[in-house]
Amino acid sequence: MFRKLLLAIAFCCLLPLAALSQSPYHELAKDTIVTRAAFLGNAYLLDGKRLNRQVMQWFMTDHPLAHDQIRVADVSGQMAAVGYTLGGMIFLGGFLLSQDERSSGSDLMLMGGAGIGAGLLLTLISSGHQRRAVQLYNEDIKQYYNSSARVEWQLGFSESGVTLMAGLE
Repeated sequence: MFRKLLLAIAFCCLLPLAALSQSPYHELAKDTIVTRAAFLGNAYLLDGKRLNRQVMQWFMTDHPLAHDQIRVADVSGQMAAVGYTLGGMIFLGGFLLSQDERSSGSDLMLMGGAGIGAGLLLTLISSGHQRRAVQLYNEDIKQYYNSSARVEWQLGFSESGVTLMAGLE
């Protein structure tokens, strides 16, 4: 009983510490893109609004490394859409043809499956580049907002009395 009580007290004491250790959204740098896990991928939010790749590309024009990554993500995403479309059409054609000619239909279904697989691979590549672009963009934004000038105050004692020094950091 005593052990359970100690565990409950320790849990109640550590819970507020864990809650205070997380940085809330309002403490993030302005214009930071937030990543949220979504079904089959990530959702990217800026000020609570969902972003697509084209809007992210516009935001990242002033950040060259992030802009290059988001452009690669955009192109590979478009190629994935082409792979899905052509692969699906060839697979469907092979499926319909397989009822009359078994060998030709199975070859077309195999080619269509390869196109769909290529689309899946390109989707994974696109999401990886998009995630990297968001990381680079957020790092640039944090450096920009952290590099603002701050005044540093120092209080000291000398022979002539108390010294107050101010300097720009």
